[in-house]
Amino acid sequence: MRRYLTKLFSLIILSIVLQSCDSSFFNSSEDYPLESDNLFLGFYLGMPQKDFFDHCTELNKQQKITQGPGGSTNVEHRIVDEYDSEVSMRFFPTFIDEKVYEMPVLYSYVAWAPWNRHYWAESLLPKVLEKYKLTYGDDFKLLNHPTQGKVYYKIDGKRRINLFVKDEQFVQAVFTDLKVEKRLKEEFEKSQSQEQNLSN
Repeated sequence: MRRYLTKLFSLIILSIVLQSCDSSFFNSSEDYPLESDNLFLGFYLGMPQKDFFDHCTELNKQQKITQGPGGSTNVEHRIVDEYDSEVSMRFFPTFIDEKVYEMPVLYSYVAWAPWNRHYWAESLLPKVLEKYKLTYGDDFKLLNHPTQGKVYYKIDGKRRINLFVKDEQFVQAVFTDLKVEKRLKEEFEKSQSQEQNLSN
């Protein structure tokens, strides 16, 4: 359990670094008046694990999603008419307490090839960003991260969205439930404090 919490806290710290020091993130209020749970395709933060898989089954019947590369831990949705070429959208959530806590999403051109820069992620990022602004609001902020490069992020209530180029092929988006993240951070700090007291 300690190793799990340590790993989880490392991921939390990384996500905090990526989204910079936005004052709304550090708001100590327990209330989130601008609840924004919605993700895409009917998925949402806090969605029960069973509902997630049931919804995937329904979307699969409607031929909107398929099982992507990586087996049962990768869902793929093909976007045909929204970009200048067909785009693959792959996703699978992280569950905490059997509910959707975080949803990493990978975008790439289906026609991507190492020798064709037109279909590289650096060309796709501004187009995905434009779609995100239309869907989630246009007030994304830019953070020039020393190693990650340009990271666009937005916070609505308890939902944070990070968007950046992962590598030559993929644009990465990460949707995070800040309310759960805050609780996990507090639990980790409490366990660290208890361990320190025991060792003294």
